[in-house]
This record gives sequence, structure tokens and C-alpha cells, in this order.
Amino acid sequence: MSDAKVKGLYSELTIINYSAMYMPVSMVLLPLAVYVLPYYVELGISLYTMSAIILIARLSDAFTDPLIGVLSDKTKHRWGRRKPWIVAGAPLLMLSLYMLFVPPEAPSAWYFGFWVVLLYLAFTIVDLPYFAWGAELSPLYDERTKITARREQFHFAGTVTFNLLPLAAATLIYFSRADLTSVTQFIDTFSGEFVSIMQERAGHIDVILQWLANLVLVLIPVTFLMALLFVPEPAQQVIPRRKPTFLASLRVVRRNGPFVRLMVCYTVSVLGAGMTAVLSYFFVKHVIGAGELYPIYLLVYYLSSVLGLPIWTRLARRIGKHRAYRVAILWFAFWASWIPFIPSGMFGLFLVIMCFKGSAVGALLAIPAAMAADAIDIDSARTGQQRAGLYFSVWGLLKKGANALGGAIGLAAVAFIGFNALADPQLAGTVDGNSRSSLIWLAVLYSIVPAGFKLIALPYIWKYPLTEERQKRIRARLDRRGVTVQVQSTPVKAGG
Repeated sequence: MSDAKVKGLYSELTIINYSAMYMPVSMVLLPLAVYVLPYYVELGISLYTMSAIILIARLSDAFTDPLIGVLSDKTKHRWGRRKPWIVAGAPLLMLSLYMLFVPPEAPSAWYFGFWVVLLYLAFTIVDLPYFAWGAELSPLYDERTKITARREQFHFAGTVTFNLLPLAAATLIYFSRADLTSVTQFIDTFSGEFVSIMQERAGHIDVILQWLANLVLVLIPVTFLMALLFVPEPAQQVIPRRKPTFLASLRVVRRNGPFVRLMVCYTVSVLGAGMTAVLSYFFVKHVIGAGELYPIYLLVYYLSSVLGLPIWTRLARRIGKHRAYRVAILWFAFWASWIPFIPSGMFGLFLVIMCFKGSAVGALLAIPAAMAADAIDIDSARTGQQRAGLYFSVWGLLKKGANALGGAIGLAAVAFIGFNALADPQLAGTVDGNSRSSLIWLAVLYSIVPAGFKLIALPYIWKYPLTEERQKRIRARLDRRGVTVQVQSTPVKAGG
């Protein structure tokens, strides 16, 4: 292998241009779980109804994900296979997110269901080709880790950014009110006044979603154009063979042992993450007693994910991706086990524990995605074809299905235990508020159960067979057989 290949095929700027478009995309789906679902519950849609809508809406992915994945594999366009789909999906993504994030005063369950289905469809049209594009960018083991890690950094940068919105607004409002001539008074009153401002307006979910929708509508066209114009899409050379049917292709995926292992691991992990996401607002508001400070929790949690990801990336290079993935699971589960024991009102202690727990979240997404790209090489070696779109359609289907199922289970479970999302947190433990037992169960469903789902992955990943040495042998075999990556010299032209 030449020195050029060891150093990587792409500059840092090219990788950043590719990864940056995931920032506004991440500012769409994560707020759906942590802000939109609680918001619509507080607007009058019951927990059981909401859980059913989310689950039913995701059933559409069983049809759209494989269809988009296969069609993007077969697309022939001068822009490439993946870019035309991203261009087509962007307008629908922008429209559906605005209608969902900025609803009328009394939205019906039908309104929510219609726009959430369209949002999921738009996300599929953009996300699947985007991930397939990333998997095909480089055949190099370490560069793939770098690409997926950089993408996840922008993913979490998006989550940090949307959580900064209410905090930045509250800070600006405080500065406009404060007496800046007295530094001592300024420092003494900041904490109390800041919380008061969050309670008055800046911490309200409807205001946050309005700001977020406006920001994303600006970022999507800017970041998408940067990726489409300045990042090449590799053109795949394949060995001519009889094209298998779709069902035959799925059987090939099933026979890919390392990929199947990853699917099991990733699915149970995302299932737990879905539960955590939909219950986080209720936990902070009703158990910790700091609902108005919820944006601060999200900011700290996902900022720790961004900062922790480079450490996990270096660890993966040193000990191997699958070993680093095992360590990340155990680290996450350890810190999650302490959450039910946090006393009410101890928001600072809660933030400290969430920093340690959140530092592994990025690794639990980035490392399996990089490992999946390696596993797809096995299919290329067997069939002589590049079908990352098919593989990531299955990947995306399981990811979104598990996320929706986790969210539905979480919402239905807290409704079953008698939790009332509309109850006054100040009345907890009284006849007019949530019972102590329901709040304990809420804490367990928020932390312990999701961590338990992640631990299920350990047996499947403990002796993972696709190591760096084996992946290099597979790539060498592909090079000898002519299944190579050629970078297109002609990116998408503006207006072309």
C-alpha cells in the first residue's frame, strides 16, 4: 500500500464538507424525540395515542427504506448515484419539519401523524443515500473511521447548537435587563434571573421549536450545497454478473455474518436510546424538578458526546473498533446505573453523571457505522458489486424501527405505570400529583432499561471476526479483481 493511501484519499476540508450536512439533519430527528413528542403530549395528545402514532408511522419505513436503498444503488446520473436523491429529498425535509415544529394552536392526532410520516420519508430519501455515499468514499480502514467520526461530530454539534438557542436567548435577555455598572450585583443575580427568564419564555418548548425550525431552514441549503458541490462521489467499477433479485440481495445481507452481528448490536442499542430520548424531558421535569433547565441538560449531554468522540476514535485505532465498542457499552451502562439514585433537586449532580455517560454516546453511533462499512466489503468480494445503498437501507430500517419502537415502548410504559405528563411537578407524591412509585419507574425506564438493552450487544461483539488485518486482505482481493473505487472528477454543478 502506497504512502498516499496510508495517509488517506481525502483532505480534511473534503471530509468536513461531506460531514457538515449531517449537522442540520441531526437538528431535525433528535428534537422530534426530545422536544416535539413531549410538546404534542402537552398539547393534548395522550401518551398511548402518541406511542401508537410513532410506531405506525415507522411501519412505512419497511417499504420506503429498502426501495430507496436499492433505487439509489441502481441510479445512473451524471451527478452520481447518491447525490440526486439528496437533492430531491431536501425540499420535502424542510417543509415537513416546519409544519411539525410550528403546529397550529390545537393540532389533532391526524395532523401530527401526517406530517411525521412525511418527515420520516424525507429523512429516508436524504439519509440512506448520504450514509451509502460515506461508506463508499474511502476503502481504507482508518479513514473510514475518521469519516464516520467526523460525521458524528457534526451530528452532535447539531444537537449542541439547537440546545444553545434557548440558553443564548436567555443570556441576551438578561444582559439587556441587568445593571452592568455593578459587577458584583451582576454575578450575584445572574443565576436566579437566568432561571426566571427560562421559566418566562426562553425555556418554553414552543419557542425553542420555532427558533430551531428557522435555523434549520437556513442550514440545510447551505451545508447540502457544500457537500454536493465540493465532495466527489466515487464511481464504482464492478465485475459484470447477472444481477440478483431484491430478495436474493437480502439473502446476501443475511449471509454476511459480521454485518448481521452489527445489526443486532446496533438495533438493541438504538432501542434503548429511543426510550431514553422520549423520556428525558419527563425525567428532568418531574424527577429532578428542573424542567425549565432541560436545554442545559441536553447541551451538556451532547457536548460531552462531541468532546469524547476523538478519544474513542483514538482508542479504536489502538485496540480495534470492536474492542473500543465493547468498552463504550460498559462505560455507558456503568454511569447509567447511578441515575435512579439522584435525589430530586440535585440538577448539578445529574449533569456531572450525564457528562460521563454522554461521553460514550458518539462512539456508540460512529464505531458501528465504520464497522458496517468494512462489513459491506465482504459482499463486494463475494458478488463483485457495490451495494452500500441496499445495506444501509437495511441498517436504516432497523435503526429507525428500533428508535420508534423504543420510543413507543417508553411512552406506553410510563402511561401504564400511571405517570401523568400534565401533573404539576410541585405536587409529586400527593394525591394530585404523580406518585413516588411512578416516578421511580420513570427513572428506571429512562436509565436502567436502556442500558440493559445495550448490554445485550456484548456477546455478539465480543469476538467480532472482521479485524483490521482481515479487512485489508479483503480490500486487496477487491483490488485484484477490479472492484475499485474511482473518484469522479466532475462534482455536481450549480444549477446543472
